[in-house]
Amino acid sequence: MTFASFLADYGASLGAFALFALLHSVGAQEPFKDALARIAGRFFVDHFWRILYCALSFWALYYAVAALHWARNLENDVWLVAYPDWLWQSITALHLGSIALVYVAFIQSDYLEFLGLKQAGRGIMALMGRRAGTTALSLFGTHRLVTGGVYGLVRHPMMAAGFWFLLTSGPSLNNLIYTGMYTVYMVIGGYYEEKRMIRVFGEEYLRYRRRVGAFFPRLRPRPAG
Repeated sequence: MTFASFLADYGASLGAFALFALLHSVGAQEPFKDALARIAGRFFVDHFWRILYCALSFWALYYAVAALHWARNLENDVWLVAYPDWLWQSITALHLGSIALVYVAFIQSDYLEFLGLKQAGRGIMALMGRRAGTTALSLFGTHRLVTGGVYGLVRHPMMAAGFWFLLTSGPSLNNLIYTGMYTVYMVIGGYYEEKRMIRVFGEEYLRYRRRVGAFFPRLRPRPAG
C-alpha cells in the first residue's frame, strides 16, 4: 500500500476521528462549558450538557467515524495473520478482560452520572417546579477524586480498556489502523485530562499520579519529587 492509496482509503476516517477527538476533548473542559454557559445559560450546562455531550460523542464515533472507516473499506476486514489456537485463546481472554474492565470502571464512576442522566433528571424536576434534593451533585472527576477500585490500578481505566479491546480484536488492516488512531488520541487526550485534573484537585491528584500509572499498572510508585 502506497501513501497515496492509504490516504485514499483512510484519509476521510483519519480526518473525522481527529475532528471527533478535538471536539470530545474540548467539550469536557471547563473553559468550553463556561463559554457555553454564557450563551445557553448555566442551568443548561449544569443539567443537560453532559447527556447531550455523550449522545453526540456516541453518534460521532460509532456512526460517522465508523461509517467512513469500516464501511468504506470492507475489503480490509480480512485478518492478516492466522493465530495458533493457544495464542487466540490468550488474546480472547485479554479481550474479555478489557470488556470487564470498562464495565467495572463504568459502574464505579456511577453510570447514571457519567451519562448525564442524573443531572438531566434533576434539571427536569427543577423545570417542573419540584425539588430534586437539597445539595448539589458531587460529580465524579469534577467535585470528587476517586482513587479506589480499578482507579487504584490505572488512572484512566476506560481509555486503557478501549486500547486493550482494540489491540485484542481481529488483526485486520482496518482494526490495526483504528487502534493506531485511538492510541494517538489516548495519549494526547490523557495528557490534557491530566492537566485538567491537576488544575481541579492540585496536590491531591499529584500524589495519586505518583502512585498509580496512567494506562498500565505501576509496579513501583514514582519518587515524591
